[in-house]
Amino acid sequence: MTVEIREATYSDAETIARIHVLSWQAAYRGIMPDEFLEGLSVEARSSMWQKSLQIGKLKVLLAYSDEVVVGWIAFGACRDTDKDETWAEVEALYVLPKFWRRGIGERLSNSARASLREAGFSFVALWVLSENHRARGFYHRIGFHHDESSKCISVGGVPLTEIRYRCSLVN
Repeated sequence: MTVEIREATYSDAETIARIHVLSWQAAYRGIMPDEFLEGLSVEARSSMWQKSLQIGKLKVLLAYSDEVVVGWIAFGACRDTDKDETWAEVEALYVLPKFWRRGIGERLSNSARASLREAGFSFVALWVLSENHRARGFYHRIGFHHDESSKCISVGGVPLTEIRYRCSLVN
């Protein structure tokens, strides 16, 4: 499978939103309430992504296969208060479910890490739901390690735990 990576633009917001919603509905089934997942809206997510891409605080890379966007990754400076300016953060990484386990997520992660290294960051962190064992296994396989940090969040009225993973960008 040939995969190409390019930076997202404002006009990609709806495509990003569609992948976001479809990925959540597949990945979080059994973790988040079904009614919450079924209520996710491409239109609402698209508006959110238009604003985010316009502000430009996050960089978003898209993965293409046969000229169709099949995944994306969003990253930037780390938002965690216990990390300094040498730390970056992957805020989101999603691939269409029918393209899972084909190396697309790893390609996106490698491209983001290269971009972060070029920007001068030394480390990258990300947060993942503790119950999302598939994603946790993926992050571990591509070089991220749980750093024992966790936080509680609420999604759809359900309390969930996120755990932080980290990776060095320095060779």
